[in-house]
Amino acid sequence: MKGLESLIPQKKSDESGVQGKDSVFLIDIDLIKPNPYQPRKEFKESELKDLSDSIKVYGVLQPLMVSKVEREVPSGREVEYELIAGERRLRAAKMASLPRVPAIIKHSTNKEKLEVSLIENIQRDDLSALEEAYAYKQLAEEFNMKQTDIASRVSKSASYVANTVRILNLPENILSALSRGEINEGHTRPLLSLQDAAQDKLFTEIRSRGLNVRQAEQRARELGAKTTKATQAKTAGKVKMDPETLKLVENFKNTYNLADVRVQSKGRKAHLAMHFTSKKELQEWMEGLLES
Repeated sequence: MKGLESLIPQKKSDESGVQGKDSVFLIDIDLIKPNPYQPRKEFKESELKDLSDSIKVYGVLQPLMVSKVEREVPSGREVEYELIAGERRLRAAKMASLPRVPAIIKHSTNKEKLEVSLIENIQRDDLSALEEAYAYKQLAEEFNMKQTDIASRVSKSASYVANTVRILNLPENILSALSRGEINEGHTRPLLSLQDAAQDKLFTEIRSRGLNVRQAEQRARELGAKTTKATQAKTAGKVKMDPETLKLVENFKNTYNLADVRVQSKGRKAHLAMHFTSKKELQEWMEGLLES
């Protein structure tokens, strides 16, 4: 995992070749604004309280990282600071009623603010799967980063990043349930392997029957097999598969996390077709396959 400092431009060496050290300043806590690119949305009150109690006794031991923001106002120039890293410490320091906190001032771009916040949270396992997925999506869409580049920055495999982002392909009601903790990250893979009615049925069963991940995966295979058979029965030019071939197709679909796989025939030839909802989903799947 790359350190946070590696993402922010460092001070240049002086003429003697000695690397300049970062200075720590005491900054009024009311002048520090939250990081707008903070991927983490939920902070546990009990954990903040524990950190706040520690700060009351020992102070803030690790400086925050901020960027300086200056703007012209009628009375002159107004200065405030935007947080780059250390939101838990900032929130806990406010709970402890500290007037000032130690901070290192860095110049950073919006992309660097998101990268630093993302990596800081990943290092501490603070992000939920959904928060992590949205952060990767933002890096890709807002800052035009490829998934392989994102993977390199967060020290994950490209397939891990691709599979995490794929969570966002689930319907909003399932994403809401994931956010509320009604299902967990492990349930998303079997849910993603299904579509429409089959997906809704599995989602309902996970919640009503309390299926664990292994049970959900088994149920997804059963529902997927039924869907495949029904689809093949309606498809012109269909090829009738023997049980062994059908099992191979199902294993292929589950192994590579595919929602829709079909076998079609034309004359003496047979074709294996994989269907994706968009070109972007196809590209993400192929990138993940190459990295796995």
